[in-house]
Amino acid sequence: MQHAFYGKNDSLFLILRFEDVREVLDVLQAASSYEYTVRNGVGAQSTVVTSDSLDLPVRSITDVEGEVTVRMALPGSVVQEPNVLQLILWNVLSGQERMGVKFKLPLTQQMLRKNYLLEHAKTGKPLFQNYVTTADKLVVKSFGGGTDPVNVQRFAADFGPALPPMAVEKGEVPRTLSAIDTKSFYPGDTIRFEEQGLYLFEPNTAFTRGLLVLPNHYPQITKTEEMLQPLIYLTTSEEREALLREADTKAAVDKFWIATGGDKNVARDLIRKFYSRVEMANKLFSSHKAGWATDRGMIYIIYGEPTNVSQVGSNITWIYRNRETAPYTKFVFTKKENTFTENHYELVRRRDYEDSWYSSVAKWRAGKINM
Repeated sequence: MQHAFYGKNDSLFLILRFEDVREVLDVLQAASSYEYTVRNGVGAQSTVVTSDSLDLPVRSITDVEGEVTVRMALPGSVVQEPNVLQLILWNVLSGQERMGVKFKLPLTQQMLRKNYLLEHAKTGKPLFQNYVTTADKLVVKSFGGGTDPVNVQRFAADFGPALPPMAVEKGEVPRTLSAIDTKSFYPGDTIRFEEQGLYLFEPNTAFTRGLLVLPNHYPQITKTEEMLQPLIYLTTSEEREALLREADTKAAVDKFWIATGGDKNVARDLIRKFYSRVEMANKLFSSHKAGWATDRGMIYIIYGEPTNVSQVGSNITWIYRNRETAPYTKFVFTKKENTFTENHYELVRRRDYEDSWYSSVAKWRAGKINM
């Protein structure tokens, strides 16, 4: 679930997009209604401030396949700490069975002061994700008649890939970044980011937002240099150095996968599986760096789809289990404060992941990963 918002006339306007990027459920066809409650806290027992239930409008030919967009407005009087918006999107499955997709959003008074949206120039739809490409064009749309500029700073996005789950030594440490340059955009301006990096909109305000700018085909992997980078999770340091020394990157990557698979057909299947996971990690886990390079991206690429996912507070837990009675592997990710993104989670690393990690990597390298 992704969201965008702006304040106007003492109300908060929310645009919420529900999408199953894994394409298990066609949300556009299944979604029937939604209900929301504003409570003065995150718990189900917190006092209800306001609530409502609404049917979704009839689908039109202009709706995007596989996703549903909900637009709603909240009076400014309820948009304040410690209130939390709790929303459920109801999907009708087979027969009378229903499945609810839940979403929570803490509300703050500062949200009412954000009077602009970034929209895609081509479609006019809000920018939901926290990344764009160098080919994308955005428009600054202002609400409330203001003409003040939106200030944007650019930073270098020079962050390394995730360390293995058993690497309990210090990884990336928080650091102070210095802006490379600053620009201002006015309502109605069309923006195209020609330089890759991290961009910060309205820095030093209560409603600042970050944007990661990546090559024009992202989140897809189309260049051999990009195919080489995620192999850090499957190779030794000596192997990586040898791959990087090769003058022909494509030949080096092909050679690695053919050696791993034993023949071209198996190698082709391994490449398809591995890089489809890389692309999915990019879609789901991009933060202040590409999704494949994050902690969740690393685990997703090597282990695949979790058997079970749960979230309690700021912690997300993934469990991997081959069958109900088998031992399982559990990974816990903790949400961390990050100036540029709300999608930054760090893995709680433990030394006892070592056997599980090397076993999973060995399956890839033996060409025995489940296809």
